[in-house]
Amino acid sequence: MSQDMTICGLEIKRGTKLRTMLPVPDTMTKIPLTVINGVDDGPTLLITAGIHGGEYPGIAAAIELGRDIEPEHVHGCLILLHPVNIQGFWARREFIVPEDGKNLNRVFPGTPLGTLADKTAYLISSNLFTIADYYVDMHSGDIHESLHPYVYYPGQPTPEVEKASKRIAKVVDVEYMVRSLATGGAYNYAASTGLPSILIERGGAGLCLHEDIEAYKDDIRNILRRLKMFELPVKPRHYHPRDITDMIYLESMETGCWFHHIHSGDFVQKGQVLGRTTDLFGQTITEYYAEISGVILYVCPALSAPKGTILVGYGQVVEDDDD
Repeated sequence: MSQDMTICGLEIKRGTKLRTMLPVPDTMTKIPLTVINGVDDGPTLLITAGIHGGEYPGIAAAIELGRDIEPEHVHGCLILLHPVNIQGFWARREFIVPEDGKNLNRVFPGTPLGTLADKTAYLISSNLFTIADYYVDMHSGDIHESLHPYVYYPGQPTPEVEKASKRIAKVVDVEYMVRSLATGGAYNYAASTGLPSILIERGGAGLCLHEDIEAYKDDIRNILRRLKMFELPVKPRHYHPRDITDMIYLESMETGCWFHHIHSGDFVQKGQVLGRTTDLFGQTITEYYAEISGVILYVCPALSAPKGTILVGYGQVVEDDDD
């Protein structure tokens, strides 16, 4: 419901917008926060962008949405953090929080007694997940990642949370959605607490393209419309996402140079060559083949591939979805 709200000691009255820097307790770090507390009643939607500081389109979209949306546009309350991993953002680092070397998305729910990543996760999980009715985590391919836009919804929590999460995933303007069986990550943790949540992947390779930013903004406006939080017109969608099952995340078995034979968005057949790793003299170490037929959602475009690098992510397309 839209009412006077208090977030981490900050009071946001009904019908007002707050734009400020939110301190991470017991650190010197502050995170950009925008709260748009609508004039009219409605749900509370939490949006995070930049949990990985090198994933730029979602960050830019959140900044612009926070700037442009006014309280009179909103039924309920819209909360945006942009970017969460502000150290990684300014340092142009992939995945990690530079101060402690941790992947912030892997430490939720965090702890107030840990390092910066732990304290940041705890700030969000203990103060924002608890007041939200829905949660959207905006990601992109990181500095060394190329991907085809898609959306995850959680498959581990209760059927009710899964259904509510999928309901908002289905209005994202992407071709594919993935039912995640993972237990890690901010949105999966949030779902485990009963909070319907999704994670959107759009853009990548360290780029911040205008078309990705605008598409992301349209995604959020569509979600706001689905939740009856927004009445301004939105652009028609191009896609109605289809489910992807049996996702495979192919990891490099050794450190080497990675030469991929496919691109994100490609369809592959079982047994097709996906790529190969070589040594620094060009001699093939390992050739990688598709285990199943499906669509490529993610490719590592970097030549350098340390052991354990996710080289390709792909899965089978479910043609009919009558949910």
